[in-house]
Amino acid sequence: MPTPVLPARLAPYDWSLYLVTDTAQCAAAGRTVPQTAAEAVAGGVGIVQIRDKHASDAEVAALTRETIAAIEATGRSISPDATPAASSARPVAVFVDDRLEVVKSLRAEGLDVHVHVGQTDEPVEDVRAVLGPDPLVGLSAGSPAEFSVAGSLRDETTGAALVDLVGIGPVHDTTTKQGAPAGIGPERTAALASIAAEMGLPAVAIGGITADRAPALRDAPLLGICVVSAICTAEDPRAAANAIRSSYLAA
Repeated sequence: MPTPVLPARLAPYDWSLYLVTDTAQCAAAGRTVPQTAAEAVAGGVGIVQIRDKHASDAEVAALTRETIAAIEATGRSISPDATPAASSARPVAVFVDDRLEVVKSLRAEGLDVHVHVGQTDEPVEDVRAVLGPDPLVGLSAGSPAEFSVAGSLRDETTGAALVDLVGIGPVHDTTTKQGAPAGIGPERTAALASIAAEMGLPAVAIGGITADRAPALRDAPLLGICVVSAICTAEDPRAAANAIRSSYLAA
C-alpha cells in the first residue's frame, strides 16, 4: 500500500483507522460513545470523530469531553504536546463533525480538538476565521472540482492550506448517513484519492468499509479508512477495530 507523505501537521497521528461515532448505533449495541471509542482506540483506532446530527451543541460538547476522558483513561493523549517524547503510543486526534461553536468552546477549555465539515456545512474560510490556524480541518469532498476548490483555499498571509485532509466516499452503499449517495466502489475511490494527492490533499475513505472490504483499498493512495457501523455495532469494538486495521494493513 503506498503511503502518502504526511504533512507535518498530520504526522503525529496514526491515520490508518479512523472511527466516526454514531450515538444510536452505540446505544443499540449496549454501550456509550465514550466506551466504544476507548475500546476502539485500544484495538488500533488512531482518529476519532464525534458525529451526532440529532444532539444539541451542549450535548455534543459533553459527549466530546466524555469521549476524551475515556480515551485518556486508556493512557493515550489527544495532543502531540501532551505525549511524552519517549512514549511509543501516538496521540489520538479527536474531531467534531460540523459543530464549529462547540469546537471553539472546547478549544477555549484547553482541549486540542479538531473539526470536520461537509460541503453544505460552514465554509472552510469561516471555520478558519473562527478557529484560527491551529486545529486540523477535514472536509468531505467527492469530485475533482471539489478537490480543486479545497486545494486552492489558502491563508492570505502565510499561504498555508486551510484544508488539512479530505474525506472521500461513500466507497460502498451505506445507511449510516442519511441521504448518502450510492457507493462509488474501491476503484473510483482510489482514482479520486490519486487526484486529491496530485492537488496536495491527503485523503481518507469512508462508507460501508468492513474487515472484508478493507483490503480492496490497500493500494489506494490514502492516509487511511474511516469506519462507522463496523465498529459502533460490533459486539466487541476492540476486536473489530483490530480486525479491520489488520486487514487493511495486511498485518
